[in-house]
Amino acid sequence: MIGIMDAALLAQGQESISVENDGSIEWRVLVSNWPHIVEAELEDGNYHFTKSQQHLVTRSDGKFGFDDAFLVPAGALHVRRLWVVESDQRVEIEWVQDGTHVHVNSPGGCYIEYISVASEHLWSANFTMGVQKKLEALILRSIKEEFSEASHVENDAEEYFQRARTHSSKARTPQKMYKKGRIASARNRRG
Repeated sequence: MIGIMDAALLAQGQESISVENDGSIEWRVLVSNWPHIVEAELEDGNYHFTKSQQHLVTRSDGKFGFDDAFLVPAGALHVRRLWVVESDQRVEIEWVQDGTHVHVNSPGGCYIEYISVASEHLWSANFTMGVQKKLEALILRSIKEEFSEASHVENDAEEYFQRARTHSSKARTPQKMYKKGRIASARNRRG
């Protein structure tokens, strides 16, 4: 975290942060905005380095019209998918998430895929540059009061984030745009 903050500060001609929580205005501005910048982008982008999966089995009483609730892991920002396994098949079911639990009708447990906050050393280079550029824009806006330049740097950050999203999407199996129906399958049957 400090390394990325220092890179942003030095790029904008500011003094680097020598130690964590040094009391400087730069430290306070950057550390107070860090979670918003990073977590907002992690929620927006479908990054491969944030994907985690867990089988939830510790049940409590559900809410929101569901019978069962399962505690979401502490490091989870957002649950992307939830499913159960029936007859060796993955079946997606209805669910809802509140601040701490997922609520479902599945007393035997469920599986979730969720966004976790990955450590900075796992981030891609483009994602890291996007965060740095967002911090630079923050420095320009909050400390240097150069609003038009901050807008340009903010656009640079979005370009880096878009590159990171594109590269991350290449780390997944491509999905078909549509599923063939019975008629199309019958027409293309060989035999």
